[in-house]
Amino acid sequence: MRRHTLLLLLCGIIAQPCLRAQTSKSDPVDLQGWALVGLGLDLPKRWEASLDGQFRTEGNARNFLGAYLTPSVGYGITKKLRVFANYRYARLNDAYSSRLGLGLEFNAKTSGWNLGFRPQLQHTLRYADDGDGSASAKTLLRVRVQARHALTKKLDGYVSVEPYLNFDPDEYIIDNIRNTVGLRYEYAKGRRVGLFYIYRPDYSKSYNRVFHVVGLRWDFDWKISAGGGRAGS
Repeated sequence: MRRHTLLLLLCGIIAQPCLRAQTSKSDPVDLQGWALVGLGLDLPKRWEASLDGQFRTEGNARNFLGAYLTPSVGYGITKKLRVFANYRYARLNDAYSSRLGLGLEFNAKTSGWNLGFRPQLQHTLRYADDGDGSASAKTLLRVRVQARHALTKKLDGYVSVEPYLNFDPDEYIIDNIRNTVGLRYEYAKGRRVGLFYIYRPDYSKSYNRVFHVVGLRWDFDWKISAGGGRAGS
């Protein structure tokens, strides 16, 4: 099952694009479907690494939007604070993009809640499939505030708000806002499956758009001991 899922994700990165249904002023609301697989490594000496693969659909979740591959590395400065860097390659219908990200995340526990604050600076280059090699660039600051709570021993729920802030003085300061609610279920140690919903108003166009996202995510995590073997998996 896991091998087939990973093969589908990798095939999506190189697949030929499908037809696309974009939002417009007359129809500014769309439903998207996302499917994600995350592989995580808890490394010795407070290091960590991960690889995420993702499919997205649009046009009421009927048309292929893009496939995304994101490797990431992080370091825990303390038990509550970590820094991280990531790179994302995206293969879209009529373009492809490269994105670099750098950020930090602070987590604290109180009264059964896990509270998180994560600012991330990201710079994206998008190349159109027109053969001229020109790229459009965009830099955003994402600021996520999240609250997570254990509902049972294996099930937890979370909510988050994450505005994307724009540095371009000619554009609206808020590019879009990702408002998320979700559930995660740990069916085995280091193995989780989750459902989520995102309400995302978007202000980056000349007209305001609204995206409703329904998603499914699988996570597989391993802890690597100092001797190089897997611990607790």
